[in-house]
Amino acid sequence: MPSFNEMSSSNVFFQATNSLIALFEGKGSDRGQIGMATFDLKSSELILCQFVDTSSYSLLKIRLSLCEPLEVILPDDKEKSSSKALIMDLLQDTCKRANIIPIQRKCFNDALGIELLKKIFLEECSNLDASVFQKYFCMGAAAALIKYAENAHNIFCAQNSLKCTYVAMEDSCMIDVSSWKSLDLIQIDSKPKKGVINSLFDVLNSCVTPGGTKTLRSYLLQPSANCEIINKRLDIVQELVLNQSMCDKIRTVLSSLSDLQYMISMCSYTNFSNNNNLGKEDSKRIIRNKIGQAVSLKNMLDAVEKLSFIMSQSSLPFFVENRMKLTDCRLSKISEIVNKIISTEVNSRKRKGYAPIARDYALFAVAEKQNVLLDMARRVYQELVERVMEYAEHEREEISGAQINYSQSRGYHFCLHTKDPYSARLPNYCIQIVQNKSSITFTTRDLIKYNDRLIQSESEVLQMSNLVLDQMIMNIRTFLPSLYQCAELISLLDCYTSIACYSNKTKTVRPSFSNHIEIIDGRHPILDCRSDVVPNNTFLSRKDGRFVIIAGPNMSGKSTYMRQVCLLQIMAQMGCLVPAESATFIPMTRIFSRVGHNDDLVRNLSGFSVEMSEMATILQNANQNSLIIIDELARSTSTEEGIGICYAICERILSIGAFTLFATHFLDMAQLEINYPEIVKNYHFSSMKLNENDIDTTPHKLCKGPYQGPLYGLDLAAMTTFPEKIIKDAERLAIRLKATKETSKLGLNNTFETLENFETNKTI
Repeated sequence: MPSFNEMSSSNVFFQATNSLIALFEGKGSDRGQIGMATFDLKSSELILCQFVDTSSYSLLKIRLSLCEPLEVILPDDKEKSSSKALIMDLLQDTCKRANIIPIQRKCFNDALGIELLKKIFLEECSNLDASVFQKYFCMGAAAALIKYAENAHNIFCAQNSLKCTYVAMEDSCMIDVSSWKSLDLIQIDSKPKKGVINSLFDVLNSCVTPGGTKTLRSYLLQPSANCEIINKRLDIVQELVLNQSMCDKIRTVLSSLSDLQYMISMCSYTNFSNNNNLGKEDSKRIIRNKIGQAVSLKNMLDAVEKLSFIMSQSSLPFFVENRMKLTDCRLSKISEIVNKIISTEVNSRKRKGYAPIARDYALFAVAEKQNVLLDMARRVYQELVERVMEYAEHEREEISGAQINYSQSRGYHFCLHTKDPYSARLPNYCIQIVQNKSSITFTTRDLIKYNDRLIQSESEVLQMSNLVLDQMIMNIRTFLPSLYQCAELISLLDCYTSIACYSNKTKTVRPSFSNHIEIIDGRHPILDCRSDVVPNNTFLSRKDGRFVIIAGPNMSGKSTYMRQVCLLQIMAQMGCLVPAESATFIPMTRIFSRVGHNDDLVRNLSGFSVEMSEMATILQNANQNSLIIIDELARSTSTEEGIGICYAICERILSIGAFTLFATHFLDMAQLEINYPEIVKNYHFSSMKLNENDIDTTPHKLCKGPYQGPLYGLDLAAMTTFPEKIIKDAERLAIRLKATKETSKLGLNNTFETLENFETNKTI
């Protein structure tokens, strides 16, 4: 087993994801108790949670998928157990890009975790209390994670600098990961294309900051189940919808801001750019990022006053309380420190683009007279650039039309634009000649020497600038809580204004919460953005139908309707207005979907096996505050077995008490309402009908009662290029089979009637 010091020390800040996770599960009677610590290195936030999971580890899978970790550490238990194998399989399946690193179990020490947390957590911005410190597995995971970050990645947190958040799973609505894809919440397998709407996240997302995008994604994939929190969010969104001018002004200010989280992490970590394992280029890149973040901080502090004034237009508690945070005197002190260090000309210098001396604004971001050596190094750099310009002017006399250009890879070089680059002649001292379609690029040995000296001079300027910025960061660290609050507010405002923008563009209504679900003229939010959608009503109640059976033809709208109900439920619980005339919901704690009929080639499972596996997970985790949608269950097996399986599963769900939408082609399932008249209700989508232009259409309207339409599968086949003779033969055979079935039922009923009469006469 590798020790901490033998592990990789690659710089995690250049990775696509920046989260480290530690998992700690109990043994024996504590099996299923899981402590989880997530360290978001970019935003310098430690997220803690502890929960009881089932044998399928469904909650753990959701939490891991939300975080998208870079590395996962867990105890290196020598004993081989089924639960350990399950967790390893789950990690490899869910965290495909993450490195799984086992470390000694003794590193998961709860006492050490409490000691470390009390040392580094920032009380003003954290929600840790005595009850959290008593969570053994959570504290153990925190201890292992903090020490791993220190030893493996050389990340040390300053005292009282880290935001620590404990997440209570009880207040959240958990949506299983398979439903993220089946309900089109987000795109998982492919990268989203700009301007293309393929998911609910695409519909709602118009965020302009990384923090806002992250917050919106979190709200969508793990909505709140707390009515108080939901209504507070709805109040904010509704205020922004009603005050469109205020919403637009906030978005204008936010669009000019950069992500503050990186700057906060620089203040939280004691050795942000002093990692000896970094190469020269990585070190320069970090310093440049640090300078860029310092400039962004200056711009953010300048924008705070604007945001404060805009928010004064609302009397809503959220805006009043957060406006007070923006007027915090600590922000003014940070502003004084930053304005003293960062040059007032930095933004104008950046906007100049390609200017010989001001080309690299980062070298001149720190104001003059902050460091004598820095001022000297910059003068040397400026003189070198001036010499390059003089040399270029001299070469232009020798090579007519040659221009001096700059690129990150080649540095300064010459470019000659010509119609025929292959026939152009250059002096013998020109080297590294590259001929393009309409130009020639080249350099000289003298220019290469100048570039080498410039690179060395640039490094000296960056190192001197870094020393000044490190001192600035140390001075800012005292006022870190105000920066955390500011960054959080910017993320929340971005998220809420994004949701409000959607609500303004679409006809929506504020949802309410009660003991039943009632949606009048609800519309599918994704389809609603593309074309006209047929609205449908929904009613689910514990007393009058919480289990709805939906039948109807193929392509009539069953699957779309069920997804629509789930999406509207999620939108309501995340604090978004919903596309409907009116909407009332029950706050759900779990949402499940069993949609689709694909094989799983990786796990060597057939479509039916996948169905049964997913249904087993649903039955194991569902409760009376769950919303379940099931689409055409057991259609991959025989009709008799399919009906039997469906009936048994439905009765199990009925005993759980979950709210369920069940779409099926097994028309015999309608008999379930006879056995459970107050719980089960039958609905259907009408069959296809011929309109005035002799075109087959489907009304996509949900109707009450069981389906009693024609053999709709043959009608659909007739609309394709299927051979007409085969369709007629199939129709004739289907009619004969249906008649035989009805005759069998009639004969069975007559038999029962004869037996009843016989028993009656015998008694008499």
